[in-house]
Amino acid sequence: MTSPRTRWSTLDARTRRAAAPTLVVLAAGAAAVIIGASWEHVLMLCAVAVAVALLWFRVDHGGDATWSRPPDVAREGARRDVSELGWAIVGRDGRVRERAARRVLALAEHQLVRHGVVDGLETPEALDAAARLLGARTSAGLQRVAAGGQTPTPRELQSWLDAIERLAPTPRTTRHEGTPR
Repeated sequence: MTSPRTRWSTLDARTRRAAAPTLVVLAAGAAAVIIGASWEHVLMLCAVAVAVALLWFRVDHGGDATWSRPPDVAREGARRDVSELGWAIVGRDGRVRERAARRVLALAEHQLVRHGVVDGLETPEALDAAARLLGARTSAGLQRVAAGGQTPTPRELQSWLDAIERLAPTPRTTRHEGTPR
């Protein structure tokens, strides 16, 4: 026959941790019967308390469940762009923040490439072509941002966006007419 100490050491650690609360519940139940509680109620309450204690110490909760993060894909014109241009466009000095100005510059360069201006705003020929397509003031302002100069005012930025939107569609850049109604 094995000794109680040997049997105790073979138990799982979680079961050993549940033993003390279980013994406390049983002792409290015995005390309740001694002071006059009905044994049926004490038996039921002790059974529930022992079950809770065993579940508490035996069941492994496995940590917090976490949601998988969707991939952070930067899509042009996505919600982040709209939010950024809407809320964080103007800095403390009343001028457009550099990040928003650079975003509009990238948009203008993308449209210029679609219209055959492949050098961006770096060569004199590209500047002349951009001035023809966007207008002299818009082209000069975009070149100033590209060179790291002063950012535009919100009104200037609005005129830049209007000029970019006015670019006539080329055969490669035909616009979608939408769903017929």
